[in-house]
Amino acid sequence: MNKKLNNCLFFIAMFLFYNLYSAVVVAILNKIGIHISKFGIHNKNICLIVIDISCMIITYLFYRKELNSELKKFFKNFFNFTCFGIEMWIVGIVLMIASNLIIKMVLPTATAANEDAVQAMLLKTPIYISFSACVFAPFMEEMIFRKSLKHAISNDYIFIIMSGLLFGLVHNLGVIGTTSMIYIIPYGLFGCVFAYVYTKKKDIFVPIFMHMLHNTLLVLVSLYNMGVIFK
Repeated sequence: MNKKLNNCLFFIAMFLFYNLYSAVVVAILNKIGIHISKFGIHNKNICLIVIDISCMIITYLFYRKELNSELKKFFKNFFNFTCFGIEMWIVGIVLMIASNLIIKMVLPTATAANEDAVQAMLLKTPIYISFSACVFAPFMEEMIFRKSLKHAISNDYIFIIMSGLLFGLVHNLGVIGTTSMIYIIPYGLFGCVFAYVYTKKKDIFVPIFMHMLHNTLLVLVSLYNMGVIFK
């Protein structure tokens, strides 16, 4: 019982760490006279990327034994794991598209606020947001909503449901109380797919791979539509 409680508390701590780390570091830097907000765009990008990398390193250190073991297993079964990951990613895409179409029919005025926010930030700082979306967020979110949460919830079915629900909720926190919160459903379904993959392969790098693949493709499409690349 104590172990389960400790794992639940650790999950909450990891969630808060992920969401507050950057703001705390920036605040500390401001206190000692280093104001990132006053930097030029390139130096600001570098500083923010370094902060994110340090967050990933700290997270890795908490789970270094598990991650080292799972990384070896991932590369040992690279073809099998990546093929399975791509197959399940396609399932996730189908579920998202289907749910988005239903939402558009039922609530045509609802918008995916998280996607709109990412698009706006991507246009403003493409280098940092590309790194954050393609590397930082997939790693951290899988570590929190899959690995940390799985330690707290042993039952696979409850874990998959809770993982998807929390994943969808976090990606729509800014629109709680509006019709746009309906987009918890497509995000949640994709979160359930990531969680299912983790329960099947017992290797966090499979959903990390899927998450990175998904976000990278979205970023490339967005940058192309904005005329930033390939035009």
